[in-house]
Amino acid sequence: MNARLTAITRRRAELVAQAAAQRSEMGRWIQPWQTPLAFVDRGIELVRRVRSNPLALVAGVLLLFRLGSGHWQVWAGRLWTGWQIYQSLHNRPARPRD
Repeated sequence: MNARLTAITRRRAELVAQAAAQRSEMGRWIQPWQTPLAFVDRGIELVRRVRSNPLALVAGVLLLFRLGSGHWQVWAGRLWTGWQIYQSLHNRPARPRD
């Protein structure tokens, strides 16, 4: 029984080392794709937010058209910052009551 446990322990150590080597190799393969995939992730998140709150999108687009071509970039940045602040406050976990 003791020899069997030793063999199992040795085999487990080999498999853990093999898995670590495979993770390292996969990391090297995926490294060049990290930036494009992060961009895609942000796009998917934006689509999810728009789908969950289409009225905000319509209001934002109407506001940009109303402002005209001179100031829309400034206001777009302000709206985006405001949206991110709202999301961070809305999604933060509730504080435990004392």
